[in-house]
Amino acid sequence: MATNLEFIKSVEVTSSVSSIDIDNVFTDKYDVYYISITGFGTVGTSQTRLYLRYIDSSGSVESSSTYDYATLRMGAGSAFTEAKTTTANYQQFSQIDKSPEGAGLSFYVFNPFDSSSYTFLTFQMASHYGSTFLGTKGIGVEHTAQSYRGFQILEISTRPFDKGTVSVYGVK
Repeated sequence: MATNLEFIKSVEVTSSVSSIDIDNVFTDKYDVYYISITGFGTVGTSQTRLYLRYIDSSGSVESSSTYDYATLRMGAGSAFTEAKTTTANYQQFSQIDKSPEGAGLSFYVFNPFDSSSYTFLTFQMASHYGSTFLGTKGIGVEHTAQSYRGFQILEISTRPFDKGTVSVYGVK
């Protein structure tokens, strides 16, 4: 894979929000995108998960059950576990809790703007969960062939995000 990154956009999370739209970042200029989420934190200390949905060419969030994913959760001092599904309405990343420790996430998105291809991703995440460190790796596909112009990071419980930076890069 090419290793040159071209900065596209960065968004700061500075207040309590349950979703973050990163719109108008996918174009026909790149086939592959690298997204970095750093210093991510939530309000409160109960467990929540990070999720992703794509934003289509009309600006609507794709929330139908067309997302497939598989993850491997690697907790420090505990057995590794898997999570997978073929009919979700989001891409699942991993758990986060214990504010203010937070989480970091990086992922690659493949062919999001190509309307004749499925949109794939690979990711890795580090977070504090329970009383331990949690590393997670995973893959996912949104299996409708359509063009996406952006994505949404969200949580589905009642733990809004209150800090962090989302940065998007095109891969040359």
